[in-house]
Amino acid sequence: MYRILPILTSLAFFAHQAHAQYTPPDPSGFEGLQVERYYVSDANDAADEDGSSDLTTSEVTYRVFVDLKEGYKLITVGGFVNHNITFNTTTSFFYNDDRGESWGGDINDIHLEKNTVAIDSWLSAGASTDGYWGIPKDEDTDGSVVGGANNDGGSNSVPGGLLMNDAPQTGIRLDTADGLLAGTPPGILSVGVAPTIFNEYGGAAYTSDNFAWSSGIGNVEGPTAANKILIGQFTTDGEFTFCLNLWVRIPDSLVCADVNCHEIMEFYATIVPSDTLGGGFVTENKFTHPTLCFNSSAQQVDCLGVPDGPALPGTACDDNDPDTENDTWTNNCVCFGQPVAVPEVSPLAALIQVHPNPAREVVRIEIADLGGQHARYTLMDALGQRIVAVDLGVLNGNWRGTVELSGMSSGIYFLEFVVGGERYTKRISKL
Repeated sequence: MYRILPILTSLAFFAHQAHAQYTPPDPSGFEGLQVERYYVSDANDAADEDGSSDLTTSEVTYRVFVDLKEGYKLITVGGFVNHNITFNTTTSFFYNDDRGESWGGDINDIHLEKNTVAIDSWLSAGASTDGYWGIPKDEDTDGSVVGGANNDGGSNSVPGGLLMNDAPQTGIRLDTADGLLAGTPPGILSVGVAPTIFNEYGGAAYTSDNFAWSSGIGNVEGPTAANKILIGQFTTDGEFTFCLNLWVRIPDSLVCADVNCHEIMEFYATIVPSDTLGGGFVTENKFTHPTLCFNSSAQQVDCLGVPDGPALPGTACDDNDPDTENDTWTNNCVCFGQPVAVPEVSPLAALIQVHPNPAREVVRIEIADLGGQHARYTLMDALGQRIVAVDLGVLNGNWRGTVELSGMSSGIYFLEFVVGGERYTKRISKL
């Protein structure tokens, strides 16, 4: 999956002398690094010895995303001359001895149900396993394949499974949304001496000015419209700090015809004098951003602006909309609720079967005991917008049919049936 980059600058484009019409790139295409508190281990997790005997209670799993505007692409993350990359913890980083890996994309997705594999520490360029992209939990609408009933319970065969902690600072529970999006994420290109602190060798600190990694396809965008690329997952019970540097490619639509145009922007945790010395085009694509360095001990301000307040992403809120339910704060601190499902109180509930649910490709419908009634059904998205409407005409006896879902996005949909004078709505989940 991996191959070594011949030279790091093969990921960049040459900058030449200035032309008067050149406009420097806009650094707002990089919206910052987003650090998600993904999970906190509890006593059941720490007691497991299948994955490792080193996990303790209250270890926090952090996920780090590069947040870009639409059309911008991540080129590389790493350490460069005069710009070290650092990862540190005051204790050590957790490594799952059973099926853990140093790169997220090396983890086989069929192992996510095993012990504590899902909170292993690793680096990435989008992947959380070989069969899943990583996305923030509050963008995950297709349920969970890890934690609770989906977990093997570890060495103690815990009946309810592991990874069940509902610590407030992590927001959404892992058995509700796991931040996994099915797909085929790209592999990794890397250069330099990779850290060993995320594998069986362990450790607490890593610093380098000659290690960098990127997607195996070169420039990579996030798997959703939010364009967030997962670059690492880190589990530790210590104070977690890092400083990162990265290069970003501007959208193709913004590339000007002049050969002097900068097609990349370089973002460094700290700008040094050599970055700006002399001015001109060589320096107009170098920037810094306050999120490029992180310290987990820094006070966290909640979505209402309260230091260490309770309104954290993933916690409950009220969007003041009576037509929504399960309102929660998103990672962008928007109070968002799901549309209220129509209660299943119709007499048709006993006559209509919809399966499988959740579904990936297709759902099958069975309507029983039709006695000359006119029937129709409508497929709607979570906002109530009609996608498919089918009039079945007058039916007798039993009817069977299918609804194709393969071309639709993952999420919540509604099937509304009208048979005779009765109406019935069934909520379905598309994986």
